Amino acid sequence: MPCHVCYEDAKLACSKCKYARYCSQACQKADWKAHKKGCEMQQMINQFEEAQASAPRARPNSKRCTGCSTQFSEDYPCENECPDCGYVVCESCACDQSSGGPQSSTRCDSVCPQRMSGTCLCSNGNFGRKYCGMEPRWYHTDGNGKPYKGDRHPETYPGEEYPDEFYEPESRACNNCGEVTRVLKEEYCNEEGILQ
Repeated sequence: MPCHVCYEDAKLACSKCKYARYCSQACQKADWKAHKKGCEMQQMINQFEEAQASAPRARPNSKRCTGCSTQFSEDYPCENECPDCGYVVCESCACDQSSGGPQSSTRCDSVCPQRMSGTCLCSNGNFGRKYCGMEPRWYHTDGNGKPYKGDRHPETYPGEEYPDEFYEPESRACNNCGEVTRVLKEEYCNEEGILQ
């Protein structure tokens, strides 16, 4: 970014507002009289944005589908509700939440295309099921579409266990649920690693 005064490459930023950029302390000092009021306003904006980012997300309205905003009724009831974040969905938006799979309804995809169908707002699980206990899948995301990056120790059935080399050598507490168990090595904590 250019310096607010001379438009040279700016290497310094105002220590209070973190917005105004300067190439030197001389330029910053020369601009202070003009920058002072804007600096105070930018500080207030920064404080507001920090408060918004750190505030817990409000629980969705339980009388309407969080995906498409359809009002629930006796004829069109809530299909599923996350016990952790309160995300509620109608039958159309529920898609395949049992696995969080890629199957989707046209209605849900057209109304809420930014959200992976069948995914609630939780960052470490989906509709009360922790991602760490599931096999890695590409659609395991947080409420904003970012992939889950935590530990994995998926349940396996007899005869379907992962090879020992997939696991860390020692048991430890899972960084998602806290259970002390053998967790998958980092390179096997995503679907691509498991399929190799």
